[in-house]
Amino acid sequence: MSGTSQSAGTVDEKCTVESKHKQSLWERVTALWSKTGITWRVYKAMFKGALAPTLCLALYQADSFSNLFSNIGYLVAIVTILSVVFRPRATYLQSLLLNLLFVCGTAAVVVLALYTIVTARENFPEPDNSDNGDGGEAASGLLTSPYNSSASAVAGVWLFVLVYILASLRAMGKQYMISAIMGSIFANVGMVYCAQLANMTVGLAYIRTFLSAFLTGLAIATAVSLFIFPSTSRTVIFEDTVKYVGAIRTALKANVTYIQSLEHVDMFTTKRTETLRHRSQRAPEVEALKNSIRGLSATASKFESDLPFAKREVDIGYLGPDDLQNLSRRLRLVFIPLVGLSCLSDMFERSGKDHGWDDDTSQDFEHARKLQAIAEWHELVRLIKDPFESVSALIDQGLEHVLIRLRLASPHKIVDIEADDNDLVPGRDDLLERLHSKLKVVHDRRTEILVGWCKVHGVEVTAEYFRNPEAENKKFQELLDVQTGTPEAKSMRMQLYLLLYMEFLLRSIGRRTEDLILFAEGLRTSGKLSKRRLVVPGSKRMIKWLKSTFDGEANQQEDHNVEDSHGPAVRYGVGFQKKKDPMHLPPANTWERFSDRIRKIAAILRSPQSGFGFRVACATMSVAIIAFLRETQPFYTRNRLFWAQIMIAIGMQPTATDSLKTSLFRILGTAIAMLVAWVNWYIVDGIPGGIIPFYFVFLHLGPWIIVNHPKYTTLGMIGPITVTLIVGYSLQTLKIGEAAAQISGQQYFPVYELGPVRLATVLGGLFVAWIWTVFPYPVTEHQEQKASLGHTLYLLAHYYSAMHETVQARLRGLDVQDSGFRLNSVLEKTRRNIWMKCNALLAGLRLRTVVMKYDIPFGGKFPRKQYEDITELLQSMLNFMVLISYASTTFNDMKDASESQTSKSEWLRAFRQLVAHTSDTSHNIATLLSLLGSSVSNSEPLPPYLKVPEPFQMSEQLEQLDSDILSVRHVAEPGYSTFAVTQLALKFLHDDLEVLVPAIKELVGELDFSFNIVEPTGDETRHSD
Repeated sequence: MSGTSQSAGTVDEKCTVESKHKQSLWERVTALWSKTGITWRVYKAMFKGALAPTLCLALYQADSFSNLFSNIGYLVAIVTILSVVFRPRATYLQSLLLNLLFVCGTAAVVVLALYTIVTARENFPEPDNSDNGDGGEAASGLLTSPYNSSASAVAGVWLFVLVYILASLRAMGKQYMISAIMGSIFANVGMVYCAQLANMTVGLAYIRTFLSAFLTGLAIATAVSLFIFPSTSRTVIFEDTVKYVGAIRTALKANVTYIQSLEHVDMFTTKRTETLRHRSQRAPEVEALKNSIRGLSATASKFESDLPFAKREVDIGYLGPDDLQNLSRRLRLVFIPLVGLSCLSDMFERSGKDHGWDDDTSQDFEHARKLQAIAEWHELVRLIKDPFESVSALIDQGLEHVLIRLRLASPHKIVDIEADDNDLVPGRDDLLERLHSKLKVVHDRRTEILVGWCKVHGVEVTAEYFRNPEAENKKFQELLDVQTGTPEAKSMRMQLYLLLYMEFLLRSIGRRTEDLILFAEGLRTSGKLSKRRLVVPGSKRMIKWLKSTFDGEANQQEDHNVEDSHGPAVRYGVGFQKKKDPMHLPPANTWERFSDRIRKIAAILRSPQSGFGFRVACATMSVAIIAFLRETQPFYTRNRLFWAQIMIAIGMQPTATDSLKTSLFRILGTAIAMLVAWVNWYIVDGIPGGIIPFYFVFLHLGPWIIVNHPKYTTLGMIGPITVTLIVGYSLQTLKIGEAAAQISGQQYFPVYELGPVRLATVLGGLFVAWIWTVFPYPVTEHQEQKASLGHTLYLLAHYYSAMHETVQARLRGLDVQDSGFRLNSVLEKTRRNIWMKCNALLAGLRLRTVVMKYDIPFGGKFPRKQYEDITELLQSMLNFMVLISYASTTFNDMKDASESQTSKSEWLRAFRQLVAHTSDTSHNIATLLSLLGSSVSNSEPLPPYLKVPEPFQMSEQLEQLDSDILSVRHVAEPGYSTFAVTQLALKFLHDDLEVLVPAIKELVGELDFSFNIVEPTGDETRHSD
């Protein structure tokens, strides 16, 4: 019996071990699969991207389809790949509209060109010429006409003009990229063959077949996009909302983790030295915090870029365009204070540098002060740790509740309602009320933090003292009487302001989360979330969409000046109006207005986009000339050199570095695709029934690259196109025969030769394209980087001016909705637009810095490190400006409080009256930023003796007017924290500016007319005029 039981136990142990082994194996497989990034959403995109061209190749096996398209059937599949069918519906339909306009417009121009070519052939016949131009047949089996130099010359001119126009349009906006590529393919192939066609009948038949191939491809792509796993822009924006909220929750937890870590670490030294590699490295909590904010910023940027398409889409759903806009605004109001809170580590680091505590070489006295400051902060963190954890947990539950209310997450399943009666449960009807009460309880504990701060400095007070600031406390008075301007006073004030900074921003996040929940509850109460309805954007949004589609910029200049018959007039500065032209006054009559439009033509012709189009046209003609010469025309046609020609037209980039990078990716993608095509063909021994399914499987890779790795989009596009060219052409040859495949003069190549021919033509075309990118002079990434940096500095100056006026308006009480001036909406719109443009430019600066590793250096090295440092400085300055603008919103709350709480409004009224009498010199900052931007843009040195304006010390000016207004006894007043946050942001903004000016001076230099006289003794005397 015992043996039996022992054996049974052994078997059970073996089963347990095996089950654990199987479980661990499954976990490993799951982990490996998760690394691919293939989710259900991603796979649907991969499926759609592979399905459309597969349908085209399958359709070609039908006789009716192959008879219609003859030897250009594979072009239908290529058009479906270029259409990118897995994009959201609104984005796809906008692209479809442009594709149709470009393709049909190009076809119309090609028909006109055909007429002139045929006319030239008829009027200037070639003597004694009876040989065919390519030794083969034209489209539909008709013989090509003999070579004619006049026809070839006219075709070459038309090709140059068409390529120039299409390339210029491609450079004008990303929305024209795919459409211009399709038009370039039509123009290059069409114009080459139009030079060889005998008459209009043959030419029109050829163009009609070619156009039918494009339109059929677009039709199949549209059917797949709209009916196979349809994806809308609204679906994308809701997915972005879930990610946005998730990123906010992650960043909030990272902030709390960092604050918790301050209890045990040196917060003034955020970088630790890695002794093995002798390089500095951030603390893990700081690095996690920075990574979370970078992820949040990227998610917020994607949300803002996807929002316009979601607002313009017709759909059946719950929320309308205005609801999405309001959701975006409220999420942004949570995002801004969270970014400000995440700057805390930088603030500690800068405070340490200001005191000389950032290294171990400081003097003993400073080292002792540093240790004392660290010990004080350890005590303070112990005080704020629990309240911060409680508030962050409440905010986290509130954000989850928002997702549940918006039907973007599933509610919690509550088993026992009474057991959870005292807890916050996302999805409950009373969560907002409970959250508000709990946040109020935590907020009321802020006086305990202030009491703790006083205790750290040896002052015993009670919480009641801050509720009654008029009470006397001798010890507390001694603390207040510390001489202003001493290091102890500055350090104490900085410590208090940092404490209030943390408390204010966390409280702001909680309050904005409440607003977000209230918005979601309002949607639910109104019934919008209970029933789906037809959502149709208004006519204003559709007009704006059309403007953005064709103009690339929907934001038009407006006249913001307002006159109200019931009140004063508001006149806005020229910064809100159209940019002035120093060489022309505004047009005053009909002729001046008409001629002003003519001037725009000249402006377009001298634009960088026009220069790029000219380069592309010249590069294209470098290869196309082979097709227009008698001796080389047959060689060109037989070896498909139009592939190289097309690669030039679609592969050239405006800058040399970017062109080299994309060329490398195209070569790599073509080589890999050639190998894939060989495997696809020979693995089933060239049988169509096996080739097409494997083709479908292999084409999944292209959409996967585009969706999961957007920076390698070039690989994701060129790979499927090359596979389609090789496999599609070979399948069509099997279907119609070698003789019919060579009907246009193209020599037949088996699969193992066609791949290398394709690779060789790509290599040749890309090489010619790169040559014309650097000849006659290179347009480098360096120039783009310099221009973007100068533009960013200008925009920062503009944003600072708008921010300054916003703060002043709010301090004066003008920022109210019922003022009748539209001041709030105009300034808010201005700030938002500039903020989005600045973020886009800063992202471009970072991206080009990465691209520059592909640069071929000529001369001195590009100052990459300096540009990286300046970019981070500009991002920091923008964040602090946004934070100042955000914090100033509470000045309106101060006004409301002063009107509703007469018993507690004395300090608020006194504060507002004193602020009105302070002198502000911060306009000099906008002047300095504009000057820096002009110097960088024009590559001119800075003027001599340039100094950073002194920071706006409102605290010192207020204390001069009233020594008690900023007394610590008023620290519990509702506006004191706002003042502290504004002062800190201004202080660190000024610190950034002090670092920025020398950095710009290092790049562009300084106009210095001084000279040194060196005496024979070696002494130098400096002289200057």
